[in-house]
Amino acid sequence: MTVPRRAALGGLAALALAPCGAARAQAATRIVINNDTQATSLKGQTWELFKREIEAELGPRVQVQLHHSGTLYDQRGQVQALQLGAIQFIAPVAGIYAATAPKLAVLGLPYLLPTPRALQAVIEDEDLSRALFGELRAKAMEPVAFWLNGHRDVGRRGTPILRPADMRGVKIRVPAGANYVEAFRQLGANVVTIDWGEVPTALAQGVIDAVEPVANAWLASKLYEIANHITRIGYVLDFYVVCTNKAWWERLPAATREAVRRSLGKATEWNWANTERINEEAYQRIATLGATVHALTPEQRAEWREAMRPVWARLGNPLLGEEVMQRLARIGETHG
Repeated sequence: MTVPRRAALGGLAALALAPCGAARAQAATRIVINNDTQATSLKGQTWELFKREIEAELGPRVQVQLHHSGTLYDQRGQVQALQLGAIQFIAPVAGIYAATAPKLAVLGLPYLLPTPRALQAVIEDEDLSRALFGELRAKAMEPVAFWLNGHRDVGRRGTPILRPADMRGVKIRVPAGANYVEAFRQLGANVVTIDWGEVPTALAQGVIDAVEPVANAWLASKLYEIANHITRIGYVLDFYVVCTNKAWWERLPAATREAVRRSLGKATEWNWANTERINEEAYQRIATLGATVHALTPEQRAEWREAMRPVWARLGNPLLGEEVMQRLARIGETHG
């Protein structure tokens, strides 16, 4: 898969520089990364690769602290922590930024941008990119890369969810983004937005009935052991927006910033090249461990798309306007 020209937008940011004086030039640049998923997830693996690359580039001149599973900050708290400069890297899904940058929720509207090619086309369109990501820069964050995660699929315990009508009354956990919430409210589900770290307990205790992560997250979290019927509805092509603190990024010495860019570019290239393989292998593994993975026919997938499509106008038009939404829809159809 070709990595988009702007998938790595120039780097990462927020590196804590050492104190003033002669010690500054010799002290290690400190990079603190908050990963809200497990180390074995696709994002966890991508962060680990970035860590290895930047340490190889800068050696003792850099000190990288990588925290997995939201042990430092949870999904919602990490955005504010980055804005305040408490950490240097985050990469939540676009919807997690929605409270700070509402327009980003549009990129995760159900079935709007169904393939990596469609996402790539949006990222590389300068006008669309400026309209969608300008809010982040205005809020002290610099988007520096885009990493794929995969298609989000729905699952629950006992009986499969095969048709949109099966969602009525189901208590489903989704990330705290308007695109995820409205997609399932449209189907009559009871939507819950608890933090990812709370999901296994909530599912085991019956607080929620269903979840909708991607294949690699199903495997890494072992949620398939509880929600043992997974249906590949693929309603969102999930991706991560890698961000850093804008002011800190701009203060980095040029040589350090270029080293970070190169390392981030290598991690991004690996992520785009391996996402599909990792997710397919995850589903194969899940099936061997006893869960049932249901595939949809083209007709069934079309039914899901039509059932969720009203969310495009209800959420997208007020945020971006009808003209921009039509442009995004054309991109999705062209590259679907």
